[in-house]
Amino acid sequence: MLKDPKNMTSQSLWKPQKTHINLLSRVAVPPESINWVQTDFTGIWFGCFESDDEVQEHPVTMLTRFDPGGFFPLHGHPGGEEILVVKGNFLDERGVHPPGTYMLNPEGFIHRPYSEEGCLTFVKLRQHGGKTRQQVKTNIFNGSWQQGIIPQIQVQLLYEQVDYSEKVWIERWLPGAQLTNFVEPEIKEIFVIEGTWSDELGTYPAGSWLRYPPNCLYQPSSKTGCLIYVKTYPVTERTVRFLVGDDFQCPEQTVLA
Repeated sequence: MLKDPKNMTSQSLWKPQKTHINLLSRVAVPPESINWVQTDFTGIWFGCFESDDEVQEHPVTMLTRFDPGGFFPLHGHPGGEEILVVKGNFLDERGVHPPGTYMLNPEGFIHRPYSEEGCLTFVKLRQHGGKTRQQVKTNIFNGSWQQGIIPQIQVQLLYEQVDYSEKVWIERWLPGAQLTNFVEPEIKEIFVIEGTWSDELGTYPAGSWLRYPPNCLYQPSSKTGCLIYVKTYPVTERTVRFLVGDDFQCPEQTVLA
């Protein structure tokens, strides 16, 4: 399981910056290397995996930690958001979202999230634009599984939609599962939810985030078994990754996340 983020490295304040913005680079961020930074929001901390200050001040892929009683004010999401609740209960106007809850909220969605007991969420922002994008809410611990590329890997689809290039799913690797000379033709991102994920460069515990560039050859395996979030998307000269509708209007008296 993911270690308690309160015991991880912290620094005082988040500063807008560029972090891991080269999509053609191979990146691995283990949880022990995450710098937890305070925000201007009550009881909210960011653990950055990816950020680009030309897109927004806050990280675009991150862990968000809510201290007990932590909350955001009412805000909108240009370009939408993905949320995976890792620990604790995440709450908003729609109710209580326990661990394992996955949500894709398209652009135009507004909410006021908070956590009474504290929680930890994996979040992706400004990567889900488009007026016809479907809203998704499910729980990965209640979903159905299909056999993956080999019997030792099971797959649970979370998001796939015509006219949008992203695909999101969960993989469950049984202990000892491995693939040889695996190549993913698109960009592939992984967040380790439980267990340990390995490749030829290292072993990554729960809380790790990895990104493989297109056509990257690697040797994935899991000695202990693991549960991982997976997202793929293409990159071309025409790729616009951070999609925001031209006519998006942030609701009045709100703060952008």
